[in-house]
Formats: sequence, C-alpha cells, structure tokens
Amino acid sequence: MKKIFLTVSFISLLCMACSNNSEKIANLSQVDGKRICVLTGSAGDISARSNFPNAKFYDMVGSADAALAVKTGKADAFVYDKGVLLKIVEKNPELIILDQPVSKLDVAVALNKENNELQTLINQVLRELKENGTLASLKKKWVDTKYLTPPVIDAQKAGSYNGTLKLGTSAIYEPFTFQSNGKFTGIDIELSMIIGAKLGKKIEIVDMNFDGLIPALQSGKIDFALSNFNVTEERKKSIIYSEPYISNDISVLVKK
Repeated sequence: MKKIFLTVSFISLLCMACSNNSEKIANLSQVDGKRICVLTGSAGDISARSNFPNAKFYDMVGSADAALAVKTGKADAFVYDKGVLLKIVEKNPELIILDQPVSKLDVAVALNKENNELQTLINQVLRELKENGTLASLKKKWVDTKYLTPPVIDAQKAGSYNGTLKLGTSAIYEPFTFQSNGKFTGIDIELSMIIGAKLGKKIEIVDMNFDGLIPALQSGKIDFALSNFNVTEERKKSIIYSEPYISNDISVLVKK
C-alpha cells in the first residue's frame, strides 16, 4: 500500500506541474515561476531575470527559435523587445503580447570603445534625423505599421565615397535587421544607409551571429553595429553607444 500511495502521489505531483505549465498567462503576475525564453545578454534577458527570479530560463540564439518554443509549448513565455514581438505575432496569430510591459529599453548604434570620432559623427547624424522627423518616420514605417511585404529601401547610389564603413549585423531580428528575397533589409539597414550617405561613406554589410558582434567591434573587423542593439550597463563595459535612435518596451510573448 505504501508503494501504491507513493506512486499515486508522484503522479499527482506530475499532473500539478503539467497543469501549472499549461496555465493560460494573461498578466505579468503569472509569469514568475514559468519557463521563459531569453536571448542571452539582451536587455530582455536582464529584465526578465530581475523581474521573474523564480522562473526557469532557456537561453536562445534567435527570436524565431524562442517564439517557436512558446508556440509548441516547450516554453511558456518569451521576454524581448516589443518591436520584434509585434512582427512575430503578425505571423503567428496563436501568440499574443501581454498588455503590461516589463520595462523600457533604448536601442542604439554600437561602436568600439576607442572610436569616439565615429561616435561623434553618428550622433550628429542621429540628432539631425531626430529633428527633421526621419527617425519617427522610420519607426512608423518598420515597427508601428503592419506590412505584408517589407518596405522598400533605396540602395546606396553609385558614386564617389570617402571610404567604406563596415556594418556588423545579425540579420534575424525583423523588423530591425533581416533578409527578404536574398537582400538585407529592416530599420537598422535603412538607417545605416542614411548614415553612410550623410557621412559620404559606402556601407559594407557584414552578417554574423549576434554574439560575435562585440568581439568584431573590439578587433576592428567592423566599424559599427546596428542589430537591435539594446543599451545595457553590462555591454557598456565592452563597447560604447551612440545616442538612442529608438525606444521601445520590453514585453512578454505568450500563447493565447
């Protein structure tokens, strides 16, 4: 009888755990203790670990993999930049974003710590783009607007350039930087083209894994990085940032 009791108790515990994992999440108060996907080192990762200390965290490489884990029930939630989550929801109607954000984040251009000259030049361009409304237009075009096919980006016109700037990016984060019909596109790509035009520099795109961007900046393999680069205090130990060009919520993606 004792063995039977233990077996029944074990099964009961398993059922309780399964029930807890399958609970519909409707607000932030239900997220702590759940299985949460994060992109390692991102602002979403840092915010999630701070706000949901009892959660089980799954470190993911890309947002698509994290969304798929939630969609298939292998995880309960994905905490990340709302701009990226919105595009995921458009393509996956069985997923939703919780109304209440976890926190706020800034997105900026990342540079080598010693490259203060380029930082100053890019900041000058960003201030001009903010004042003339270009940054707001880019956000509306890429982040705030639903699109069936990605908006068009004007390619850099052939002409005389005063050198080349190597842009590092990880093209898997729609609408910031991704590939469509074999071409790099997104708000970060368009912004890089505008920066290049303003500075008289040809932009050469170098696509790589996100975790390779900071080492590439440090080694000089790339001149700057635009890849939905969230500003975090930890990253400031290794790189410098431009002024933010977009602000967004860190939000939670769950199943409907």
